[in-house]
Amino acid sequence: MCRFFSNIIPLFVKIIFMSLLLLSTIVFSQTKTNLEVLYSLNDSLTLLIINNLPAGEDRIQLKLNLGESYSIFANRIRSGFTKNEIELLQSDVDDTTSHEINIVMENAGVKYGDLDRTGWFGDYYSPRTIFISGNYFITFSAEPLLEYYITVIDTIKVGEISTLENESFPFTKAEIPTEPLFSSIWEPVIAIGIAAAVVILFFSIRSE
Repeated sequence: MCRFFSNIIPLFVKIIFMSLLLLSTIVFSQTKTNLEVLYSLNDSLTLLIINNLPAGEDRIQLKLNLGESYSIFANRIRSGFTKNEIELLQSDVDDTTSHEINIVMENAGVKYGDLDRTGWFGDYYSPRTIFISGNYFITFSAEPLLEYYITVIDTIKVGEISTLENESFPFTKAEIPTEPLFSSIWEPVIAIGIAAAVVILFFSIRSE
């Protein structure tokens, strides 16, 4: 009996160790909400436009056409210019030397990709694509009308999606892909198989 346990315990320890490796998950830093990522994309848009201004240009007239859907980004865009030491002139100021910038935002949103997981029974993860697109017009520029499409892709835990979306802003939400059929079929089978193996091992030990 003692010899049996001396043989079975190292094997049991190895099984536990391998299981922990299979069930281990990747540790992510705190995930930004979809709206927070969209704000950062608007910061990137501001920098893109500033880089297209003539050297030394630090006074502009800014017009925003964001519509009702994306008006939440207006203050973020304005602050992006002022933080980069660009003075925003009032629209009624008669200054023929300053550039007028007109920003149009046509789309902003999020998409989730196919689900994947780490280990047999680990959490599901999904690639997340967040984007903004539209165009902007700069007076006195060699190419006054330019289009933009700015995006970022990362990976998020599917169980956190409800906390990353914002009910007040539909463009922060998207359809979540369904669980893969193979996974939903085989996980119960694997679980039953493991349970059966434990029962067999238990009775084998008792019979010794």
